[in-house]
Amino acid sequence: MGNSHRASKCHLRGDSLNEPPVLGANGILARIPGQYVSAALGLLPPAASTLARHQEIEMDAGPAGRVRFFAEKMRARHHRHSHYFWSVYRAEPVSVENPL
Repeated sequence: MGNSHRASKCHLRGDSLNEPPVLGANGILARIPGQYVSAALGLLPPAASTLARHQEIEMDAGPAGRVRFFAEKMRARHHRHSHYFWSVYRAEPVSVENPL
């Protein structure tokens, strides 16, 4: 029996191990309450039906003001089944003087 030759690589994170984490890469995402992040994800199209890998959404995030969220399409796999979902990886404040 033993370990499968495919299972030996399942815990590696790919090339990201060689790259140091970038300080402040997520912008102000840590300061945004979760209900606003969840609301932003709810405004995105279904991840399974869109071809885009990245999406941006701009909305009012309560005490943080107007915020632009950046989301990436991710895939969760379990055996032969795949589930696509959006994951927010960055948030930036939007200034009124300099809209997108």
